[in-house]
Amino acid sequence: MTLSLQWELERAIDGEVRFDKVSRALYSTDASVYQIEPLGVVIPRSPEAVIRAIALAAQHGVPITPRGGGTSQAGQSIGSGIVLDTSKHLNRVLEINPDERWARVEPGVVLDELNAALRPHNLRFAPDVSSASRATVGGMMANNSSGARSVLYGKTIDHVLEQRVVLSDGSLAHFRPLDRHQADAIAGDGIEARAYRAIPELGRRHADEIERRFPKVLRRVGGYNLDAFVDPSLPVDLTRIMIGSEGTLGFIVDAKIKLVPLPKQKSVLTIEFDELLDALGATPAILKHGPSAVEVMDDFILSHAKSHQALDTQRRAMISADGSSLLCVEFYGDSIDELMARMTAVERDLQSQKPRQMRQVLDPQKQQAIWSFREAALGLSTAMKTDGKAISFVEDTAVAPEKLRHYIERFIGIVRRHNTIAGVYAHASVGCLHVRPVVNLKTADGVAKFEAIANEVADLVLEFGGALSGEHGDGLVRGAFNQKMFGSELYQAFREVKKTFDPNGLFNPGRIVDTPPITSHLRYGAGYVTPSPATFFDFSDHDGFGHAVEMCSGVGLCRKTREGTMCPSYMVTRDEAHSTRGRANTLRLAMAGQLGDAKLSDEGVHDVLDLCLECRACKSECPVGVDVARFKSEFLSGYWDRHGMSLAAQVFGGAPSAAAWGSRLAPFSNALANTTMARWAAEKLTGIDRRRTLPQWTRRTLRKRTNPGTGSRERGAARAWLFADTFTNYADPEIGLAALDVMNAAGIPAHVAPNVCCGRPLISQGRLSDARRLAAANVQALYDAAHRGQAIVFVEPSCLSAVREDAPDLLRGELQRRARVIADHAVLFEEFLESECIDGRATLALTPGPGEVLLHPHCHQRSMGLAAPAKALLSRIPSAKVIDLDAGCCGMAGSFGYTRDHYDVSRAIAERKLLPAARTMAPGSVLVAAGTSCRHQVADLAGVTAVHPAVLLRSLLHPNAQSPRVGDPEKDTR
Repeated sequence: MTLSLQWELERAIDGEVRFDKVSRALYSTDASVYQIEPLGVVIPRSPEAVIRAIALAAQHGVPITPRGGGTSQAGQSIGSGIVLDTSKHLNRVLEINPDERWARVEPGVVLDELNAALRPHNLRFAPDVSSASRATVGGMMANNSSGARSVLYGKTIDHVLEQRVVLSDGSLAHFRPLDRHQADAIAGDGIEARAYRAIPELGRRHADEIERRFPKVLRRVGGYNLDAFVDPSLPVDLTRIMIGSEGTLGFIVDAKIKLVPLPKQKSVLTIEFDELLDALGATPAILKHGPSAVEVMDDFILSHAKSHQALDTQRRAMISADGSSLLCVEFYGDSIDELMARMTAVERDLQSQKPRQMRQVLDPQKQQAIWSFREAALGLSTAMKTDGKAISFVEDTAVAPEKLRHYIERFIGIVRRHNTIAGVYAHASVGCLHVRPVVNLKTADGVAKFEAIANEVADLVLEFGGALSGEHGDGLVRGAFNQKMFGSELYQAFREVKKTFDPNGLFNPGRIVDTPPITSHLRYGAGYVTPSPATFFDFSDHDGFGHAVEMCSGVGLCRKTREGTMCPSYMVTRDEAHSTRGRANTLRLAMAGQLGDAKLSDEGVHDVLDLCLECRACKSECPVGVDVARFKSEFLSGYWDRHGMSLAAQVFGGAPSAAAWGSRLAPFSNALANTTMARWAAEKLTGIDRRRTLPQWTRRTLRKRTNPGTGSRERGAARAWLFADTFTNYADPEIGLAALDVMNAAGIPAHVAPNVCCGRPLISQGRLSDARRLAAANVQALYDAAHRGQAIVFVEPSCLSAVREDAPDLLRGELQRRARVIADHAVLFEEFLESECIDGRATLALTPGPGEVLLHPHCHQRSMGLAAPAKALLSRIPSAKVIDLDAGCCGMAGSFGYTRDHYDVSRAIAERKLLPAARTMAPGSVLVAAGTSCRHQVADLAGVTAVHPAVLLRSLLHPNAQSPRVGDPEKDTR
């Protein structure tokens, strides 16, 4: 049947049909604790393709699971049949009517991308889930999502006007509000006609039980929305039964949605309490002042930010001491004066509750930083480096806000009775807190604890008249409790809803009704053993390589496309395989033996990792710091051992040797490399794309031009040592000379260090044994200087990353200890010089330069948190406006963009933001990039020359500050 269905799908639909083992594995998980491998995956390009795929699945008796961003925390977006992924192609904004404030969208459009399209009209879609950077509107309709501002805007059900839905009989229905006569006029025996008769009748028949059993809270999304059909005077609107149905009743192919205007002014009041319960107790008083949001984060969530550099900086800006809990209260208003008055009124009302501190935040950028931190809470709650994780299963309950303090006190009591802890965060304004107990689902005891806590919390929710599902839905984790929560009568009514729309169980079976036990289909489960293979890198902080890979919990932040760098290949392919999550999942499953035959598993992992640019954005932007670049290097090392090393890996890993020979033979090597025959041969033999220009080597290397034997002025004691990386030494010595000149002019004596290559080319190609030898050699060369407290200054960010981040973990014992000392003293040129100027140890006298400096930080520079000091240093140029382009990865990424197989992806990544910015620079502006790869990319693809910060600063040194030239002033003839 599988081959027949696959063949028929491939013939019949416009879209991608994937039945291979790796693709099925990629879609077997979401952000929940569950794992179900589908029969296949279909990625349709049109509504017609959806209709045909559903018809064929029905003919073969294969269920359909709709999927958007795959961010479900309850297991709604995984299933055993065909997964229909709307996020790659069915993601358009079809129409915007700003005057009437509505838009028509396809289900796969991501919320942030929709709102970006609406922003020029001063409008937005109101529900604002914290996963907005990757959550799709289709998924939001399926879950009846809401978000932080539901106290003001309600839920998704309040903002959907119409839907076009493919039903289980293959028909395409148009759901919208109809009066009773219009609804009754829909005749026939099809699904749509039966639904218009049955659903209103179910609502009326069970009205008394609905009144008795449906929770009287805003945030109830469990079960089916029969409460919307109780009042016979209201129009019949079947969108209201589709919303929150979790893909169990039909497949939405587009929707007309309501829009709201953007607020005129916003403010945030942060309120720090010693105890979580005190923060929750303050919420009712705050609600009297009409906030747009009241969000809470406890110490568990805040403390886990300490392991994440950028988030920890923001954490320290928000709280005054460890152990705190934080309320973030937002107000919308017409003026700043109005907002300040309302915040002051809250402060006055809360004085008797003795908060630790309260801060009014009016600056929009600082407000955004607070909300970005709050949006990272889900990821932070999973950041534990142990088998016990803070997991989603009782995280979605909601009670009335006035009951919240006592309810959470009882909830935490349940958690403590089971000898564990929990992270608490989310929507205090509506009584919906995400409480995530720490449970180890790899043991029988942990699975039993998981089940026991779930049952006890369900009873507690009933006692408090609350909802078990407040916004994340029922899925696999809460559907089994629906009979307990709603009673037998309504549970049977829910079954009738399902049977009316889907008599054969085609759509997402086992959700909302007839759900299997919550311990079914666990991703891990009792007896699961995490693989722990021998590795070159030291993964001891995660208790081994396997545990490091398992840090990915599936929250899917790597699927964002509008900001940041992670994940560049996903941003242009929109393919799950090329997300950080997809790569980590594939590697995890392969290591656990769940991808079948070892050879096929090896090739599958290799293919999935192939488009990883090793930009390391995941290490800094993923809330739990999943480092796929390191995973790739480690995997390739073993892959070459098992299958033999490719010629490309030998060539690119041997870049330092090639550079040395190119330098010795220059200028003849440069002339030869640019011939048509040489480019053709390089492409055939090593895969270097003939459209690329190769580096131009010089005989007058940096070392030759600064060596005392050549007459240079490198004398006296050094405060800093310049790391002579391969490309600076052999191709761009002017950059090294400029860095030395600027440091000396600023009063920092600097010499060239006696280092060898940092090992970055070898690490990137998985040649870790050779990289380890270079790391040891650099320890011997650089330790004494670092031990004396002298700075090791880098002009190339990727080389700094290799020495600061990779070398210590490649070594062991005393060498590792010494490598860490070196890492502590390894600094980027911009970072070092800015720090020295701030501390008064250096003075940089500059003349006015370009009016506008466009800064493109290297990926590794940004991942190490070093974009800010670069911007600060360049801002010292008189009259210069420095703009951080936030263009993400340039797409070159060392050797990645040179290869024929990667050229198109490399170019597409650059065309997202960087190349358009380079091409449209204003006259007199300058593009600055510290990365060799970045400068080559814009030169190759945009014909624009980007300069290194050191070169720009040297050109602007005040004449009185000019130091004697460090290097040989002879003209470089290459």
